[in-house]
Amino acid sequence: MHIAIRKRSELKMLRQINPFLTRYKIPREVLNRVEGIFSNKDLGKDGYVAIILEPINDDCSDVMEELNLDYTLVEVPDNNYYQIPVKGKKHPMKRKRRWNSYDIVLSENRGKIYVIYSMTKSRLRELGVI
Repeated sequence: MHIAIRKRSELKMLRQINPFLTRYKIPREVLNRVEGIFSNKDLGKDGYVAIILEPINDDCSDVMEELNLDYTLVEVPDNNYYQIPVKGKKHPMKRKRRWNSYDIVLSENRGKIYVIYSMTKSRLRELGVI
């Protein structure tokens, strides 16, 4: 399950309903990262910010599957991964998770998709990242 945000007004609405999402309450730092993307980046014609709520197992393949994207129609630039530091560990969306983001370039200059997702720390240990 993911949330697609195309405009600042959608981000504003998400901030307003976020306290009521209980189990899926998005960490404030993640929402601040989305705000920073809207402030500093150009999404393009078909671009958006996608927040994947469930933790994923594999960076690229799970993200592409979740967003229904084809590897041949998009490009993932190298060295564009960004870790989002999240404070507090009591909520399920923060506990034992590490939040990351990267961008996907759509073909034919249609824009970019900025993906924000989490991975469990146990899976990161299996992959040898931490």
